[in-house]
Amino acid sequence: MVILESLAQKATYSTFFKSIEARSHKVNYQTEDDTINFRTYGEWNYDNLILLTPAAAELPTGLTPKIVLEFIDDGNNVLIAGNSEIGKPVADIASECNVEFDEEGTFVLDHYNYNASASEHNLLVVDPTNIPNAKIIFPKKVDAPVLFSGVGQDIEEDSSLLFCVLYGYETSYSANPEEKVEEIHVAGKKTCLVSALQARNNARAVFSGSAALFSDTYFNSPAVKRDGKSSKSGNEDFTRQLTEWLFQERGILRAVNVRHHRAGEKEAPFTYTIKEDVDYSVELQEWNGKEWVAFLADDVQLEFRMLDPYVRSTLKHDKNGKYTTSFKLPDVYGVFTFKIEYTRRGYGFLNSITRTPVRPFRHNEYERFIASAYPYYASAFSMMGGLFLFSWFFLYHRETKV
Repeated sequence: MVILESLAQKATYSTFFKSIEARSHKVNYQTEDDTINFRTYGEWNYDNLILLTPAAAELPTGLTPKIVLEFIDDGNNVLIAGNSEIGKPVADIASECNVEFDEEGTFVLDHYNYNASASEHNLLVVDPTNIPNAKIIFPKKVDAPVLFSGVGQDIEEDSSLLFCVLYGYETSYSANPEEKVEEIHVAGKKTCLVSALQARNNARAVFSGSAALFSDTYFNSPAVKRDGKSSKSGNEDFTRQLTEWLFQERGILRAVNVRHHRAGEKEAPFTYTIKEDVDYSVELQEWNGKEWVAFLADDVQLEFRMLDPYVRSTLKHDKNGKYTTSFKLPDVYGVFTFKIEYTRRGYGFLNSITRTPVRPFRHNEYERFIASAYPYYASAFSMMGGLFLFSWFFLYHRETKV
């Protein structure tokens, strides 16, 4: 679902929409004045939502900020674009995702890295070096500068879910160019231009401070630096790779063929006994846009836990996506969980849980004689020997009368 200010805007973003449709997505175009049937009987009619109505005071009938947030909470994907005339619905949705856009009327300004052909200090030429080295989002390096004109955003720096995919320079800042600068919302490399959210439920969202970033004009315009070096902008390549990740065309992980059993066996038992040796294996796969392929990483860990982890082991792979480990069960009985919780920036959250009971030894499974108990054994036998001698002496010894 694509929401536009008017259907005439389809021509403004025609190359961007053709790129999406070429990847087998069926696109439905609506305007902010339409009535939208976004879900039926509680079921969503769409998997992805693109909001290209940055200045809208209200969203279309049938679509509210609350519904958009519910859409994300149910694991779906959203692209939201703003600009210097950012409206309240867009700002409210972003705020709920810990993205704070600057006030209406502001731009990201840079008096050193602006597009020289336009001579506007609010049209930035952003080098590919300002794109984080996140290969899962940008598997191919963006070779050309990205043109950006719009509002800046401030995001939580330490968030494990939210991160910046295009940021400004040390000389960048967000302000209203027509007013005296008294307070700056964000400045320097903290000036985030485009941010991305990877939610725990594997929903994804992208927040862009510029709707023009996706336009044909910026796709075809030259990026001219102050030194006169000119090249075609990298906006088309940047937005294509970004939306491929956004629409979950790559970076989704899954665990298959989860197996566990006693060492030397092949089948999982109904229950384990404490202190047994256990073998665990799992195959991890990644969706690359066409098929599931082996996922290889050296930092995947398995936890054997009951409330708290009793065993934590790093899994080793065979370079074909199969991960294995062996360990000894703890001397604690109860219901335990084999758990893999793999979270890495840009990848979908992988959570594999397998439960199994662990019982104590039966009465006939304990060791009969243990070395630490030898003193007690000796005391018992010495007591029996003493009793025997006392009884013999008491029964068969008579006192001699004088």
